[in-house]
Amino acid sequence: MDRLPVRVKLIIAITVLLAIACGVFFSDTWQADKDIWKIIFFITLAIVGESLSIALPNQVTVSVVFAISVCIIMLFPPFTAALMLATANSFALYRRDGKNYHIFNTPFYKTAFNVSNFFIASLASAIAYRVLYTHGGDISLPHAMIPVAAASFIFLAINTSLVTLLISNLLNQGFRSIWNQNVKWTIQNYLIMSPLGVILAIAYQNYGYIGVLLFFGPLLMARYSFKLYMDLKRSYLETVEALSRALEAKDPVTSGHAERVGEYAVAIAEELKLSESRIDKIRYAALLHDIGKIGIADGVLNKEGMLSTEEFAQIREHPVIGSEILKDIDFLREASKIIRHHHERYDGRGYPDGLKGDEVPIEAYILAVADAFDAMTNDRPYRKALPVDKARSIIAEEAGRQFHPKVADALIKTLDKGLFNVAY
Repeated sequence: MDRLPVRVKLIIAITVLLAIACGVFFSDTWQADKDIWKIIFFITLAIVGESLSIALPNQVTVSVVFAISVCIIMLFPPFTAALMLATANSFALYRRDGKNYHIFNTPFYKTAFNVSNFFIASLASAIAYRVLYTHGGDISLPHAMIPVAAASFIFLAINTSLVTLLISNLLNQGFRSIWNQNVKWTIQNYLIMSPLGVILAIAYQNYGYIGVLLFFGPLLMARYSFKLYMDLKRSYLETVEALSRALEAKDPVTSGHAERVGEYAVAIAEELKLSESRIDKIRYAALLHDIGKIGIADGVLNKEGMLSTEEFAQIREHPVIGSEILKDIDFLREASKIIRHHHERYDGRGYPDGLKGDEVPIEAYILAVADAFDAMTNDRPYRKALPVDKARSIIAEEAGRQFHPKVADALIKTLDKGLFNVAY
């Protein structure tokens, strides 16, 4: 923990202290359930659900446990429900990068933060449910939906905000960037799992433990389907990254260029509020935007000094070559179109097709400005890197000529927000 930034330590400390304060304040409301086996059953179910979580980028996970959480919140008093869910969270088993993680091999501060976060979110959402559900007795589906929706929103807001705040400070990335990468999936997960949690509670109310177990099966199937999707998406990205590394081995002068361009392009796309699917295509295109250079002779590619007219004409072919290489790969088909046009200019004086204005996809303009910015701010065989402020000024000056005005403005805004990992 000594290596953690001060802000991260502060976030962890405040979260833990807030959980302790909530525990002390609400401990007087604790109503011990006489059926200890009921408590053990649902804690075990929650541990299983949390242990079957699916990893997203940047250490965030989604799982079927929220359906079980909603069920527990509906069946138990608030303080009891929060204690049960915090206990389940602390004893869950997580698998990441081929290794199992649990309470005994996870740093204490991580466990303390996660359990405290879960306790606070669970307690707040459980209290909200009890306040809003005024019908008492057996659970009524029509009357439960609004209280459950409110409780789910409160849990989501608290849990995801604290996690995103911690990770953004830990990785020194923008809050919104982390939110866009991960919380969208979390929201979708919660929207699906909340109604299923209501069904689990009603199943227990009417059929007991057997009813819960029967309805738990479809939850596991939903989890399996989502895992297959995420595994496929991860394999796509790993394939693209491998191709990018292969290209950099051919042109070591530009080592790290594609990765940086990808980072910049994604940040710009997020600033422009593009959809997640379009951002994925931009990420793929950025990592592979120079793949066409494998068709360019090494002598031309690595030449120091000015290129001849003929050599420059060869270099200008790389967007077309790259597009042709990738166009028949299904998940890269849209990326290939972006790659083909990433050297077009807004005024129509670019290449290979001389397109202008709205004739060029906005994704290609995003890649173009990200590529240009990275090229300007890093050393090349024929010149030294420009200062970031100078590169920023050039981008602003060329808006409406070389670069799409909105895209250039988005790059400048992301720079001003400190979302690019560049030194001024």
